[in-house]
Amino acid sequence: MKLPRIDHLLASDGEMQPVVAKAREIHALAKLCKEFLPPGLAAQLRPANFQGGKLVMLAANSAAAAKLRLLSESLGDFLSKRGAKVNSVSVKVQPAADPTVAAETPRRRNLSAPTFAVLSELYESLGESPARQALKRLLGDKGPGGTR
Repeated sequence: MKLPRIDHLLASDGEMQPVVAKAREIHALAKLCKEFLPPGLAAQLRPANFQGGKLVMLAANSAAAAKLRLLSESLGDFLSKRGAKVNSVSVKVQPAADPTVAAETPRRRNLSAPTFAVLSELYESLGESPARQALKRLLGDKGPGGTR
């Protein structure tokens, strides 16, 4: 027996109609936002609510929120031209529950041999300090205390 899809079940329940309609409206706005925004920024944002012409977006971090604030007027114009009745776009910071979604993958650092040698020498000369620990992280597995 094939089970009914959840959207069919929700659509058939009269009391759920307003919730389903709101979810579809927000989903449509999310698609339009992804169309307008750069992919890297769009991945860090999601629409949270749309009420009274005000679209509320949630940003994974403050940097993404700042970028969206700069683009909010243009985004509002874009959405309006696409038929959405958006008067304004606001943004709130709400980190994602899954930190891998919000955090970018750290870039691998490739140090030249002379730079690596100088930094390794500096590491060895420093006493225990935050600067020494930062150098250790920068030098990574090939650095002091790791495998060379």
